[in-house]
Amino acid sequence: MGPKASIRDVAAAAGVSVTTVSHVLNNKSGTRVSAQTRERVETVARQLGYAANGLARGLRLQRSYALGLLGDVVAATGQAGRLVLGAQETASARGWVLLLTTGRDPEVERREIRALARHRVDGVLYATMDHRVVRVPDELRPMPVVLLNARSADATLPSVVPDERGGAATAVRELLAHGHRRIGFVTTVDR
Repeated sequence: MGPKASIRDVAAAAGVSVTTVSHVLNNKSGTRVSAQTRERVETVARQLGYAANGLARGLRLQRSYALGLLGDVVAATGQAGRLVLGAQETASARGWVLLLTTGRDPEVERREIRALARHRVDGVLYATMDHRVVRVPDELRPMPVVLLNARSADATLPSVVPDERGGAATAVRELLAHGHRRIGFVTTVDR
């Protein structure tokens, strides 16, 4: 990879000020930049391969634009692929990066939490493979946390959980609507 084009390079090549380039590339509203100038700046930025300096932006705004996804065995389980993919796609669509880590062992979990803190993540998604009530480690409490497929024991944290009862009720109603009267349930989970 060669040297990256800077905002100054884009401004010089487009024949505009650095401020104009910043307004165009950050899509800043309320600025007086003509459509022609906007198009020229965007074209030059693409041609030069300009990419915003996320580190500089993060330092200026005191944000990392990174989320941690910490789970028990979620990251290593095929069934959880959709959960991980959904989190990654949602983060990416907003210009964020997802740092994925896993570990059921409490010491490994503490080590991973410290690593996420060192990376200054802006928040943590705390996920479990099996929907259950969890005690969130105290080391996570200073960070914004959302639980995935779990609820906190003290009910103080927001959570995203499947509607298992609603899904089962819908399935049974569908079977009944088609005339089935003897309905069984089979699962691979030993609980």
